[in-house]
Amino acid sequence: MPGIDAFDRKILMALQENAKITTQELAERVGLSATPCARRVKRMEEEGLIDRYVTLLNPARLGVGLTVFVNVRLDTQSAKTFDAFETAIGRMPEVSGCYLLAGNYDYLVQVRVADIEAFRTFIRDRLAAIEGIGETQSNVVLEATKQTTALPLEGV
Repeated sequence: MPGIDAFDRKILMALQENAKITTQELAERVGLSATPCARRVKRMEEEGLIDRYVTLLNPARLGVGLTVFVNVRLDTQSAKTFDAFETAIGRMPEVSGCYLLAGNYDYLVQVRVADIEAFRTFIRDRLAAIEGIGETQSNVVLEATKQTTALPLEGV
């Protein structure tokens, strides 16, 4: 990607680890003085390389520790059906991710709920109520062996 050098990569990697790091700490970590470091961060924000800053919450401590991935196949491949599904999914706070797929299923939906009973209620009362769903297949996560929001930047 043009305009990205080793300092930018170091800055991005550090911010992915801790977005609350001070400009001074960030500058020391990447080997720059504070002003040029701050200018680089601002430029990357303006260019859209840095999309936004978020806080990652502990789902288990907040009572939504069960993750389930649901494969969804729609019963028709019409734009209207896709749009209706995406609109309905967008209104569901239990859905933490929804991905349009190529392959046997149309969508992969990531669901975060308290427990298996809450998931059963979600499937019966919320997901199954969406018109146009032909089939679902659920995969309950037993343990997250790797989970990160960080993007690989070594080759960028």
